[in-house]
Amino acid sequence: MTQKNNWQTLQDEVRKLYELFDRKTMECIDGYMHAGGLIHCGKGCRSCCNLTVNCTFPEAMGVAAALTEEQAGRVKAHAARLLEHIGEVSDLKSYLRMQRRIIGFCPLLLDDGACGVYGARPFSCRSLLSTKESHWCGADFGELSAAEKTAFIDSLDRSAVSFPMHYLATTRDLGQQLEARAAIGMAARFGFSLSGNLPFLIYLEREHHLSKVIPQGCRVTMNVLEQSGLFHPFLTMLDEA
Repeated sequence: MTQKNNWQTLQDEVRKLYELFDRKTMECIDGYMHAGGLIHCGKGCRSCCNLTVNCTFPEAMGVAAALTEEQAGRVKAHAARLLEHIGEVSDLKSYLRMQRRIIGFCPLLLDDGACGVYGARPFSCRSLLSTKESHWCGADFGELSAAEKTAFIDSLDRSAVSFPMHYLATTRDLGQQLEARAAIGMAARFGFSLSGNLPFLIYLEREHHLSKVIPQGCRVTMNVLEQSGLFHPFLTMLDEA
């Protein structure tokens, strides 16, 4: 099978997994609301959109293909900020905080706060359904008082959420399972899987055509990234099969 056919097959598989996920999600939401729960997500709420979003490379390719030139330009600028500041972080906690405080919101948001690639968004975005008001999705828990943290924890429905967070557990778990299937599909074809920061992976595909390098194998891909100054373990993760 040619490289093009391999990637097209992967894209088709991912789209089918999205369709499965979306059907299951509607069932989860209906069940949760029937039991008295409420999902607070809505178009333009965007408070979760300055969280670090990771995904598989096949998912990022799907988003990359859906971009306008204007969106691609914003992704390129976003990736440049990531590369500028990534050397300042030494651990995962500082990386996540840098994302929210310095890098900022997803470059794919529209002016009204809605997602500009909603139909192509990855599992990590699809699976994040908030059982609390949207301001909690943007809260920095390191800045809350002990009393505020306790009140938040006590307000959570532990039977429904991915404790100690306020996001629906069922969809988060399902999203992780299907994301893993997408990674397995890539590894089966190329001998390794690649995942990482969504805007950065999009940038690697749009600006550096990484999908043409990947069929040469994990070591070649890693070398290309390292020699180009584009590898960082918080931004790109390679896993050999």
